[in-house]
Amino acid sequence: MNIENLGKKAAVILVALLLAITLVSCGGGDSNDNGETNDPNANGDNGSNEDGLADEPSKAEEILRDYQGGYGVVNQPIEDFELLDLEGESYKLSDFEGKIVFLNFWGTWCPPCREEMPHMQTFYDKYKDDDVAILAVSPEIVENQRPGSSQAAEAKVRDFIGKYGYTFPVLLDPDNDVWGFYQQRGVPTNYIIDAEGIIRYLKPGAFLSTDEMEAFLEAARVNIDS
Repeated sequence: MNIENLGKKAAVILVALLLAITLVSCGGGDSNDNGETNDPNANGDNGSNEDGLADEPSKAEEILRDYQGGYGVVNQPIEDFELLDLEGESYKLSDFEGKIVFLNFWGTWCPPCREEMPHMQTFYDKYKDDDVAILAVSPEIVENQRPGSSQAAEAKVRDFIGKYGYTFPVLLDPDNDVWGFYQQRGVPTNYIIDAEGIIRYLKPGAFLSTDEMEAFLEAARVNIDS
């Protein structure tokens, strides 16, 4: 990671993310009680542009319509990083190009994080051999809930993962470098990255079901495959 320009890059992407969330939360593409769209840009062309080509973002929004207001559309390139998992294996985000990546930030003390992890495990077991990856990042400052000992944070994570037997990759961020770029107001935070290394969606908060994760997976695939 290029730490020298971290602050400037973080400011740019965080502004973009906050703007995206605001746009989604303000009702773009929401439906009224009759199931009709409230999108002022809707023109009845079934998601096609003037050339008759499929409008990929509209398709993705249709897939995610049940989750409207609970995510942001980002469409920004990843900030690359390299972290170690609990077994000491190195994971570099850019090495996952060609796969859909669910990048998750979490803490063992966080009830929504704990509640979404069984869904993540089910999703991981179902799609791990289908060009889909989950990377659950544990920043030291999040785990300790303040700047503290990276060894103490790691011990808590090891105990938690060992107790519940989760097998998706759990990455340690002992210096909080990755969290310094991707951070939001809290955890869990989930980024959905397409196979071209573009962050397509930000979901602040937990996934509530495997079905919800599958909706984001399909939407990320729409962006690159259609």
